[in-house]
Amino acid sequence: MTIKYHLMTEKVSTFLCAFFFLGLLITPDSYKLSSIPIALISLVGLYKTRTAWKNKPIAIIGVSLISYFLISALSLAIYGGDISQLDMPSRVIIAGCILAYIVSYPPSARGVFLGISISAIVSSSIALVQMYSNGGRALDGIGYMIIQAGGIASSLCVLSTVALLYAKANKDKPLILLAMIGFISALTLTFLSGVRGAWVLTPFIIVALLLRYQYLFSKRSKCLGVIAVLFIAVLSYPAVKPRVVRVVSDISNYTNDNARTSIGGRLDMWKSAFYSAQEKPIFGQGFDGIRPAKERQIEQGLVDKVVLTHNRAHNQFLEELQTKGLIGFTVLACFFGLPLWLLWKRWTRLSMDDDRHFFALAGMTHITAIVGYCLTQHYLAHHSGILLYSIGMAIFAGAAFSKQPLKQVEDL
Repeated sequence: MTIKYHLMTEKVSTFLCAFFFLGLLITPDSYKLSSIPIALISLVGLYKTRTAWKNKPIAIIGVSLISYFLISALSLAIYGGDISQLDMPSRVIIAGCILAYIVSYPPSARGVFLGISISAIVSSSIALVQMYSNGGRALDGIGYMIIQAGGIASSLCVLSTVALLYAKANKDKPLILLAMIGFISALTLTFLSGVRGAWVLTPFIIVALLLRYQYLFSKRSKCLGVIAVLFIAVLSYPAVKPRVVRVVSDISNYTNDNARTSIGGRLDMWKSAFYSAQEKPIFGQGFDGIRPAKERQIEQGLVDKVVLTHNRAHNQFLEELQTKGLIGFTVLACFFGLPLWLLWKRWTRLSMDDDRHFFALAGMTHITAIVGYCLTQHYLAHHSGILLYSIGMAIFAGAAFSKQPLKQVEDL
């Protein structure tokens, strides 16, 4: 009875986790729908799963989640503003419930990685067909918020890489094939989207993963992998080249005192964030104090007027620094850093024979990728960004710190 109950709950948990990843990029708004089932089940089952908070690492991760919401609420209480500014931070509370649910009812690693791989294949196929039908960049002009969507595509790419490593370690040939196709598809989509923020850390993450686990691949597999990457590079070159050329041009213009470009505007917004933080280093300027601070900086000739065209700093860390000061910056660092540190410790202590090893690896990969997007965008200010990070992290961390699941037996 215990084994049958375990298998039933594992199947439900696996379906909910796989469904979340499956819906991330199918349509412009599908990520909202895919997060509803796992959120509802986690909330309903909280009376049973609340004991998961007694697990010390889970409690620490939970505190890092809740602190992100609390610092936003504190800033709003001190400086005032629209209550809707708590909308995005409040999503981490749901993620905390999901974390407890996953610890209590861990999913199948194979099922989750299948969901990620299939999501990468289907989402990329749909987006690439639309791109070649409509012209222009992938994910652009068809309802997606392209910067956010480009980040999701990149996440599916790096997570498909982890899925491939898991499949290779377990000699799971069907999953090896799906994960490989998912990786190639999502990597192609990431480049063809032209979202430069998604390129910041993604290549380094992929290279680090493949180097760390290179012993899983034969010489033939390595050669085929190099050929596949070269093919993607050639295919993506026409889309990537203009974006790279524009970066060089924008930097050149900025050095000639022209900040009214994409890169130039970002650099001045980052300067503005530092100046704002210098004025009020502890609690920052507050949500509604940023524009007046920018106007003062313009009057003093410190930054260009272009900074007034954007409400955010286009860098998650600097945004927290200017709105919530060093306290907010520290909370954000813990928001990412504590789960990353705990997952790293977990990963180093588990062998590859344990599925939780790969859940911990996926969690570290997921967090690092999101940090990369946050370097050039206020990624968590958007619904898709906060859901992708918080729910994804809750799934991987919860599974990594769960008790060793019972082994399935045949002919129950």
